Order: sequence, then structure tokens, then C-alpha cells
Amino acid sequence: MTDLTPDWDFELQQAQTAATLHQLRSEADFPQDARVTLDLTFVPGAGADLEAATRALGMFGYAATPSEDGGFSVAVEDVALAVDEIWLHEERTSRIALARGFTPDGWGFWEP
Repeated sequence: MTDLTPDWDFELQQAQTAATLHQLRSEADFPQDARVTLDLTFVPGAGADLEAATRALGMFGYAATPSEDGGFSVAVEDVALAVDEIWLHEERTSRIALARGFTPDGWGFWEP
């Protein structure tokens, strides 16, 4: 299988996710078993194809919501507030988005 995202540093992205979650947990009193709706944001780059991204994300059970800047967001319900759970969805959606001309632009959630 050909890697369609050879220039993206997934190790750095995962490390940043882990550091961000660690910081959030140290600054707020989230229950250990907290579950959230995870919001992932993507911005368009050269050759971005929203229709193709939306279709590919849908094949994996994700729904993309277009944004005014030509990008999109994905909301994933009932995600454990844990690095492994967040990274599972972040990596999968990032790979799909990057292969279709979009760049990951972060994630967030409403407080549980």
C-alpha cells in the first residue's frame, strides 16, 4: 500500500496530542472515565477536494461538516478523554484528510 502522507510527521502530531491532553488534565479536574465529543478541524491546502474527503471519511463512519474557509470539521461522539482514544480518531481522520489536500488544524471538545 502506498503512503499518501509521506511528509507528515505523525509521531510529532501524536506527541503534541499527548502533551496537550496531559496539560489539560493537570489544569482541570476531569473524571478519569470522562467521555467527550471530540471535534477535529482540517484546513484546505493546494488541491483540496472536499467531496473526496467527505466521501472517504464517511466510509469510516465519520461525518464532515464544511467550514467557511473551505475546510471541514469532524465531531466524534463518546470518545474517552485518553490519549489512545483521541489518537485513534485523530490519526485516522488526519490520514484521510491529508491524502485529499487538507491539513489537520487541531482538536478540542466541550467539557464533560
